[in-house]
Amino acid sequence: MEPARRDSPKLRLLRVINVVITALVYCAQNAGRLFVIALFPCMLDSASQLGLEWLVNSYPPKLPTVLLSTAFSPPTWLTAIVVALWGAMAWAFILHFMADRNAYRGIMTARIMRPARLRFELSRPILLAAAIFAADNLLGGAARLAAHELLVAIYRANQNISDASLNLWASLAAIIRVVLITVVSAWLSIIAGAVLLHERFEIAGPWRLMRGNRLRLAAIFLLLTIALMGLDRLLDPAKARFVRSLTDPMSWTLEEAALRYAVDFPLSMLWIVTWAVTVGIVLDALEGGSTDAGRPP
Repeated sequence: MEPARRDSPKLRLLRVINVVITALVYCAQNAGRLFVIALFPCMLDSASQLGLEWLVNSYPPKLPTVLLSTAFSPPTWLTAIVVALWGAMAWAFILHFMADRNAYRGIMTARIMRPARLRFELSRPILLAAAIFAADNLLGGAARLAAHELLVAIYRANQNISDASLNLWASLAAIIRVVLITVVSAWLSIIAGAVLLHERFEIAGPWRLMRGNRLRLAAIFLLLTIALMGLDRLLDPAKARFVRSLTDPMSWTLEEAALRYAVDFPLSMLWIVTWAVTVGIVLDALEGGSTDAGRPP
């Protein structure tokens, strides 16, 4: 934690567990409204990933080899950019809802869409936040590639290494990668959230705002990541059995992929909404605001 300067405002220190619990309680209490607000961007997110998977796996492949990368899922660099855009859109709606600003922002006014209250917006703040998210995603992909290359180098240096030792190295590399990437993602998420909330691109301001809390923010989002990853791992066997019970092709098919994304949609949406809500609560606490989210101590 950095020492406070005499001419600086009083530090607002976050309590890690309190912030995580506040975020989860807020999500539970406002589940219905958050679902409606973020539904369409999250649907576009899943549909875009399905489209990318079709481009990669259809025969013949429709993407050039230079765009392919096993560091992403679907395995193309385009994934980092596509999911960033829809994630930024969902975050914009959620953060403005939490701050009680423009409750009807992004609602499509077309007669056929109006009853569903679906939201869509492509504005400068959303595009700027999407660029931040894309950079974060690309850094995560680069970290996964680096971890893979490290394991390959270890194996080549000692081809007699046991499977147990190699698995230990793989687990250690994965833990280090998740921790480091979560730290960077936490900081970039606060910057992106500030861009969306205040609708101006600024890095220095949000960075100063995090003074004294940067490690706490890393711990908050690391706990959140572990909880969501644990939930995903817990539900994976049931989701896989359900998909296999309806379709079990010998090779990739669009039907199987669509069903897989549909089954995974609630958890995917939960991940986007929970991170956005946590960022909203953190910004509210650090800026000394008074949004409906409450202010964690």
